[in-house]
Amino acid sequence: MHDGLYKAWRVLTMDPHEPEIYEAGILVQNDRIVALDRFAVLRGTGPVYDLGRVTLCPGLINAHTHLGMSHLQGQIPKGLGFKAWADRIFSLRHQPFNEFFLFQNVEAMRTKGLAVLTDIVGGHGEQIRAILGDSGLTGFFFYELSGQCKGNLTQKVLPDKSSLAVHALYSIDPEYARQIKAWCHSTNRPFSLHLAEVPGENELFIDGKGEFADFLRFRKILPKSFVAPGTSVVSFAQSLGLLDPKTLAVHCVQVSETDLGFLADSGASVCLCPRSNTWIGVGEPQALAMYQANIPLCLGTDSLGSNESLNLWAELAVVQQLLPKSLTLPDLLALITINPAKVLGLEKDFGILAVGRTALWAVVPKPWADMH
Repeated sequence: MHDGLYKAWRVLTMDPHEPEIYEAGILVQNDRIVALDRFAVLRGTGPVYDLGRVTLCPGLINAHTHLGMSHLQGQIPKGLGFKAWADRIFSLRHQPFNEFFLFQNVEAMRTKGLAVLTDIVGGHGEQIRAILGDSGLTGFFFYELSGQCKGNLTQKVLPDKSSLAVHALYSIDPEYARQIKAWCHSTNRPFSLHLAEVPGENELFIDGKGEFADFLRFRKILPKSFVAPGTSVVSFAQSLGLLDPKTLAVHCVQVSETDLGFLADSGASVCLCPRSNTWIGVGEPQALAMYQANIPLCLGTDSLGSNESLNLWAELAVVQQLLPKSLTLPDLLALITINPAKVLGLEKDFGILAVGRTALWAVVPKPWADMH
């Protein structure tokens, strides 16, 4: 990003104090916004870069990815169902990691306005960090844990823009999950978990039975100490103290009206990944009911093992069909800008175009750019 004055036809700032500026100017110095106003007001403050008749919004935030599985793109057919899809993932996990392939995908999204990628760290963490750095993108990294408690979490130290996550409540001892959440709370960091994604997940937690329960036991994913709590998985997460405003619950496809009440009351954010859900064959998220319950929504693309691209605009197009037609463009953009910035603790740099924030923005494509 060059220092200077950037001119655009319209800027949607996502800042409630001045949400929209026409014939706008953004003055940039050292990759930060130092002034934002009408271009006529800022004229003469620096060399001009005219972006044309475009609508700008804050740089996009992908709230949930598994970048370590990027080399599996196109190798798993659509609609297999979760159990068959997971078995394919297990069988392919030892394939060589292709750094160049991931770099190409990341670069494709950078050109579409991506600013932050949130990754669930599996293997190849250092390689992924380097690729994001080379692209000029910011990464937020969740180190995902499962199984039984290993070591003393109070001694754990992580770099900035990273935190701990639980894989899923069917793959971890409940007390360990509680300790992980407690560590996140004590360090003022966000917490994430896959929640209510899979058909049969609630049956497992209600009575310990069903095809999904058998699948987990056969593959030794379910902890030996598991005892069905007799509630839905969302209710169980709430009882463990895992849901609060710093929690990012991912998927939440298999939820009841009561579950939606727990999520709404907790203040937790939900990350929807509808294209991944369709690809795997686990159902469609209840985006409308969540929106009407005032649950903060974010979007993620999940992995290229369950999606055709990391394109957040494609994800937004799917979710838009599930939401009220009356939503404004800023309402929709919140899912990929300010909402994830808040839950990840990145709002001082990202999610809003305002003085002091990082000078990264996206050009809003059609048909959204035509919305007023």
